Formats: sequence, C-alpha cells, structure tokens
Amino acid sequence: MKSIEKVGRTVDDAITEALIELGASTDEVEIEVISKGSKGLLGFGAKEARVKVTLKEVVLEEELEVKETMPEEIHIEESIITSETVDDSEDAVSASKEEVEQVIKNAEDFLNKLLKQMDIECIVKSEIVNDNRISISLEGKNMGIIIGKRGETLDAIQYLVNIVANKERKEYIKIMLDTENYRARREETLRRLAFKLSKKVQKSRKPIILEPMNPYDRRIIHSALQDSKFVKTHSEGKEPFRKVVITPSYHNRSYK
Repeated sequence: MKSIEKVGRTVDDAITEALIELGASTDEVEIEVISKGSKGLLGFGAKEARVKVTLKEVVLEEELEVKETMPEEIHIEESIITSETVDDSEDAVSASKEEVEQVIKNAEDFLNKLLKQMDIECIVKSEIVNDNRISISLEGKNMGIIIGKRGETLDAIQYLVNIVANKERKEYIKIMLDTENYRARREETLRRLAFKLSKKVQKSRKPIILEPMNPYDRRIIHSALQDSKFVKTHSEGKEPFRKVVITPSYHNRSYK
C-alpha cells in the first residue's frame, strides 16, 4: 500500500497536505496520527503535528484507470469562479516603462532587506510579463522557509511586497512572487487531484467534499473542472474552513 508522512501546524493541516499529494479524499485513505504537535509557549518550542496517510487497496486499483484517461498535458489558465472570483482587471495597468522599473526597484529593495533580516541568502530575479505584470523569482538554498506551509509564508510576503512596491500608486502593478517553481508545481498537483476526484464522482454519482483550502487553491480546483460536462463545483463554509464540493452534473443525461 502507498503511504506518506506529512507534517503541519495542526493534524488537519498535515492530513490536507497528504491528501493533496496522494490525490485522494478522506474516505479513500487510512490515517494514523503520529504526533498531535504542540503550540509551545508564546510560539517558542512549538512542535508540528505528524501523520501517516495510507491509500486503501481499492484506491490503488482505481488509480491505474484514472491514469489511462488522464490528459497528457494539463493547461493552466485563469478563470472567474463564483465565490472565488478574482478581478484580473488590475493586471492591465496603464504605466510607463519608468514607472514599472521603479516598482521593480521598490520590490527588490524591500525583498533584499527582508531576506537579510531573515538571514536568508538568495538571488532576486525580476521580469516584466503580460500587461505590466511583474514576476519575481527567489533562487537559493533551503527555500522551504520562504514557501511555508501550503505556501502561506510565500503568499504573505507577496502581499507585503505588493503594498510596499506600489506605494503612492493609485493603480497597483501586480507582483507575483515564486521560488523553486512552487506555484506551478502545486497548481499541477491540485488540478490532478480535481481530475481524479471528478472521476470518482462520475462513478459514484455522489458529491465529494474536499478538505479546507485557501482561496487560491480553491480557485485552481474550480478552474480545473469548469468545463466538465459531468461534474460541477461550488464552495461551502466560512474562512478558514471553506471547502470545495464536487457534485454530479444532473443536467447530463447519464445522471437522469
């Protein structure tokens, strides 16, 4: 049987990471809590939770069939999804070359100071992509601390660098921050999970509720299945426990 161990700030966080990597839902796995972790005192001495998650044998048999029907290439695209809507109009900002270069300088100066304070040595590389959008990549050793659990640290730094770099600007020039190609790798993993679970929904004709995810991850699941004729998605619950639900599309004749 296929097993993996994962750590997280809580047991639920560790389980979610394991399910994403395995491409499975909770009813398809066996979960063993190795350590519940501890918060420590004022954040010091905190210990992460650790779990062992094992795919059930029946899931391993079904996995072969899923791989046979998996598209060779998964095209990553942006979309507008119900409650996970993102207004991408901010990407198409009217700005001169000098203005964009100033935002890049502001961003790099802030990141270099922040990284120095964090005692992290890495190279900051910036480039201008479509519609005056800025892409910044951090290259160095042991970048896991920059990514954080489920990319939370990376998202927080990206949020800060957008505010600092766009100071005194009415229209933000959007900055995307990445390291070790983390965002593309996680997006591909989540899209494969979405495809696998949609196959299960088609077979069982029963909805599947995923583990809680942040808005960015939920948008990826919605986007992956938005053109499906067999399933549909929506989100339920309140942050930070909001979940994606995949349900059969009963409008399709095969479900009548």
